Amino acid sequence: MLHKNIYKYPWRYDNSFQLLVDGIDYFSSMLDEIRKAKTQILFEAYLFESGNTADAFITELSNAKKRGVNVYIILDEYGTKGLSDKDKGTLTAVDIELLLYNPASFFHLGRSLKRDHRKLLTIDNHIAFIGGAGITDEFSPDVTDNYWHDVMLKVEGDVVFDLNHSFNLIWKKYKPNKKIQLSPAKTTSKQKNNKSRVLISAGAEKNEIFRALITHIRNSKNHVWLTSPYFISSWKIRRALRYAAKKGVDVRLIFPGPHSDHKWVTYGMQRYYQRLLRANVAVYEYQPRFTHAKIMLCDDWFTLGSSNLDRWNQFLNLDTNIEIYDDKSHKQIIEFFKKDFSKSKLILLHKWHTRSLLQHLKEWASGVVIHWLGVISNKFKR
Repeated sequence: MLHKNIYKYPWRYDNSFQLLVDGIDYFSSMLDEIRKAKTQILFEAYLFESGNTADAFITELSNAKKRGVNVYIILDEYGTKGLSDKDKGTLTAVDIELLLYNPASFFHLGRSLKRDHRKLLTIDNHIAFIGGAGITDEFSPDVTDNYWHDVMLKVEGDVVFDLNHSFNLIWKKYKPNKKIQLSPAKTTSKQKNNKSRVLISAGAEKNEIFRALITHIRNSKNHVWLTSPYFISSWKIRRALRYAAKKGVDVRLIFPGPHSDHKWVTYGMQRYYQRLLRANVAVYEYQPRFTHAKIMLCDDWFTLGSSNLDRWNQFLNLDTNIEIYDDKSHKQIIEFFKKDFSKSKLILLHKWHTRSLLQHLKEWASGVVIHWLGVISNKFKR
């Protein structure tokens, strides 16, 4: 087991990053790289549901295998309840290696709560995509006008080695006889133009993502901007955000507005608004569609990946983020936030005080549910 103050992976330098916003950009880029793959594809997803989007990925992954590419896939068993047996069969029919992570069982509730929430695609040990998007039609502008708003980061360079390694740690635990070939990092440049590091989350004692975020919020001097679809966060994160705002840091948070996949979760998040607003934290609600993006920006540092700011991610889920210092991609993140701020409604404290009794009741009821979910997640934590 890792000591809680030691990060598993080292800093990597001279990588390149490209922020891809919404399915029209990241799905096309991911599929294009799968088509160009020559040796190996590692693919990991929580949500993978039958539909047009899944069909496109299944077709290209199958084609890659047919032309001799080694293809390894990890899908969370619970998150793929919407994937038909026919689609699973299409993958395995061409001898793609498929692992369904942790089949859920009513008789093993504690174990069944522990999910693989990661979203990762790596190509030929050199290119990777990491972020929050699932392989479902809900993320596709080609299928629905109400597609979910999300991002994936395209990564090239040595940090991909560590993403591959993190995939392999899960794979070899469940399929030790099906070994994956990992190419070592090959840094030759003596210049260190940027730096990035893989962060992993595998329970409360090994949650590098939460630890890095809290550290950077506490050390922030200029701005802290966060966006998350679920903000059922620990009191440490909420307190760090309030203290940062009180010392003059520009703290802004973007959460879902009228569109949400779990409206009761949004009501639960709204319980925190009053204390945040009193501490001069700016709270925004994204208006056009459901926002599923998960990005945390503190001054010149940012992290993104699969981790939500909720108790499930803190205690139970497997998650992976990447933390980055890089001027070019930092500018992309800044522009992303500015666009989302412009499409969001700013919550004002004096108006929030006038919300209806029904709204209060919804927040209270959601709070009760969330409290008990928190108790459960803590009890069965990894």
